[in-house]
Amino acid sequence: MPNANPTRPELNKEVVRRFYEAVLRPGGPDFATIDELTDEQEVELNWGHPDSGVHREAAIGPARHRMHELTGLDLSAISVDELIADGPTRVVVVATNSGTDIHGTPWRMTVLELVDVTNGKITKKRSFYQDTALLRDISLEREAALPQRARET
Repeated sequence: MPNANPTRPELNKEVVRRFYEAVLRPGGPDFATIDELTDEQEVELNWGHPDSGVHREAAIGPARHRMHELTGLDLSAISVDELIADGPTRVVVVATNSGTDIHGTPWRMTVLELVDVTNGKITKKRSFYQDTALLRDISLEREAALPQRARET
């Protein structure tokens, strides 16, 4: 039975759980729910992946799409393995990402995300990848092949 009086960390975990359910929904993301759960001024800090940097607001989606394209990430294979919350704002997401490189070789790694939730909205996300060198190598090969593939089509 759900807790009748959930704590702030429990409420924050619920926001993050709903966010990832909306992002990973079979058939495509539920953008209405994503918008409902993210602050208009959200900041995403992603160091160590192919589109590293600080992304804000509307720039977050294109940066995330570029990373998925360059790494061959399989969105349908992402699993959120654990949500950990203790304290007023932070939720730690332990996830497993996987995909294939340009040669069809599968890859898989753990990703940790620190998600800040304030007043029921995601305000900041920071992602940490288990093997940034592997992601870099995959993305460099894929990026080099993109112009070649464009000429072939």
